[in-house]
Amino acid sequence: MSIVILRIAALLYAVGAAGYVVYFARPRHREAATFGFWVLTAGFALHAAAIGGGCAEFGGREFFTLRGGIELLVWLIVGAYLLLHRIYRLPALGAFVTPFALVLLVPALFANKGHPEVAPEMVRSPVLALHVLSAMLGLALFGIACGVGLMYLLQEREVKGKRFGALFSRLPSLDVLDRLGQRLVRLGFVVFTVALVAGSVIASATWKTPFDPQQVVFIAVWALYGLMVQLRHSGWHGRRYAVLTLVGFFIVITSMVSLKVVPGITRHAGNYGAPSRTEVPQ
Repeated sequence: MSIVILRIAALLYAVGAAGYVVYFARPRHREAATFGFWVLTAGFALHAAAIGGGCAEFGGREFFTLRGGIELLVWLIVGAYLLLHRIYRLPALGAFVTPFALVLLVPALFANKGHPEVAPEMVRSPVLALHVLSAMLGLALFGIACGVGLMYLLQEREVKGKRFGALFSRLPSLDVLDRLGQRLVRLGFVVFTVALVAGSVIASATWKTPFDPQQVVFIAVWALYGLMVQLRHSGWHGRRYAVLTLVGFFIVITSMVSLKVVPGITRHAGNYGAPSRTEVPQ
């Protein structure tokens, strides 16, 4: 039942994305952006219902699979964008974020839910929920920062080429995009730090070591975005920083998907009791 609700939510996301794209193509039709916002909000609410239904069916264990992880990540991306829109009033950003979220969700609409193994009692705790939610929220913020970075690069090309045409008028100023991108990266880094600490606590308690392969990837992601925060304080901004947000998010998604599709490489797929492929038996 939850997959049916999720597909209806995806349909609403598609309609909402179309509204934002129409607004981006014809800015005078601001009602298209308003329509897109409210349809996206309805899709977000239905998506929440689908996640709740999935939790009732599988107890939340599906979020340890690639499909469940994508489902939660897209929900958080949409929710973060809706909140961001209320604060900054940047409907043009919706034309970049919503199609990306929809494309990201497509594999989850047709993949088999499967039956993830039951995690041991010691990891079925509020700390685990905090780890999963903060990790996905951090990734969602990094994803939106990637969209902002893309908008910055497009706007910069217009400015440098002195082509003050349609694209220039539709995108926010370079200064607004630059500041928004760095704020998203900084906030995402803080949230991801919470996820890393919570994940280390769970891993240490369950496996007596925090160095499962996925945990190592988490540390690398945290270090990458921590470096970006430091570079910002060192004076990096503009084009270089925008490129970093794109490259950083591409590395994150590639590494996360690679870990999920290779069977047995990590216990984060839900099989907490068995050793991962990378472990050497004592």
